[in-house]
Amino acid sequence: MGDVVKARAAAGEGWRSAAAALVADLERRGLVAEVIGNGLVRVRNPAGEPDGGDPRVRALSPGLRQEVLCRPHRGALWWWWVWSGPTRHALSELEPLCPVANTAFAGERIARVLAVPFASSPEETSDGCQ
Repeated sequence: MGDVVKARAAAGEGWRSAAAALVADLERRGLVAEVIGNGLVRVRNPAGEPDGGDPRVRALSPGLRQEVLCRPHRGALWWWWVWSGPTRHALSELEPLCPVANTAFAGERIARVLAVPFASSPEETSDGCQ
């Protein structure tokens, strides 16, 4: 019985340190991240936030956000993408992202999902079209 308690305690410490490392990596990339609890990290890109002046815009456009969850997979702790289910009332779907030890890889993938592409102006295009 003591071994089970020790294993659970180690897993708990594992997700805590992994979540702190991931939050630090994401913040270095200009994203806002927070640990929600029990291995869940919520991330948002402030560049994708809607204009705060109109409450209707905020309700219809929640911005660029993503959650990842730290859970066991293949005998180790992994980050899992948390995706919306197919319908409004469906449970969220989980997809493996990477082992928690790959913090930089996880941060880079999350940053790509939350990227705000910037279109170049017509004067800057290399093909000469305007």
